[in-house]
Amino acid sequence: MNINIKATNTTLTDGMRNTVNDKISALEHLTREEDKIHVEIDVNTTHNSGDNFRVEVSIQPHGEFAEATAGDMYEALDLVIPKIREQLVKQKDKKISLRRRLGNLFKRSV
Repeated sequence: MNINIKATNTTLTDGMRNTVNDKISALEHLTREEDKIHVEIDVNTTHNSGDNFRVEVSIQPHGEFAEATAGDMYEALDLVIPKIREQLVKQKDKKISLRRRLGNLFKRSV
């Protein structure tokens, strides 16, 4: 699992990098080793109520994508992780279901 982190309009600190790596590593059992995970952290400073953080997570080659916006980077990251996890679990369940259906069809035809 290869994690690329990009920070736009902000500085990527070691604390932010470690937090992102810890949160994304929780998805490790749902991804493959060759998957590339792109995390983008963007700060919109022109928002009326203060800074607005947006976190995007994209997993390639599957094509899963999720984003969340919040007033704090850590809060946005906490919002985006369940969204991407839901997509990965759904994809995994579909693969398992298909494998089981094909196995049953093969057993019946033999």
